[in-house]
Amino acid sequence: MSIAITAILSLLSAITVAVLSHLFSTRRKRVDELSELRVKAYSDFINSISRLVSARRRGRSEDELDELATHNDAKNRICICANREVVEALTEFWEAGGTLEAENEVMAFTKLCYRIRESLGNKRNDIIDLELSRTLFALEPSTFSFRASRTG
Repeated sequence: MSIAITAILSLLSAITVAVLSHLFSTRRKRVDELSELRVKAYSDFINSISRLVSARRRGRSEDELDELATHNDAKNRICICANREVVEALTEFWEAGGTLEAENEVMAFTKLCYRIRESLGNKRNDIIDLELSRTLFALEPSTFSFRASRTG
C-alpha cells in the first residue's frame, strides 16, 4: 500500500511541478513581451520627437505626415503598454504642448524621460544631478560645428 501512495504522491508532485512551470513560463513570456513593446514604443517616440524638434529648430515648420504618424503611433503604444507614471508624464508633456518649444514643455519632457528610465528598471532620479535637459536639448555636441564643416 505504501508503494502505491508513494507512486501517487510522486505523480501528483510531477503534475504540480509541470503545471506551475508552465504557468510561470507563460507569465514570464508575457512580461518579456510587454517589456519589448515598451522599449520599442519609447524608442520610436523619442526618435520621432527628436526628428520633429530638429526639423523645427532648423527652420522646417511643416511636419511630414509620416513623422507625425510615427509619433502618434508611438504615443498611443506608450499609453497602452506603459506603467501609470510614464503615461501621466506623457499626458503632462502632451498637455503642455508636446513640441518642446516652451520651457514648460522641456520640463515635462525631461520628467517623461526620467519616468521612462524608472520604468526600465533604473533608480528613481538616479541621474538628477547630471542636468539631463542640457544633454537632451543640445542639437549638436559642444565640439561639433555643422556650419563650420559646410563652409570649409
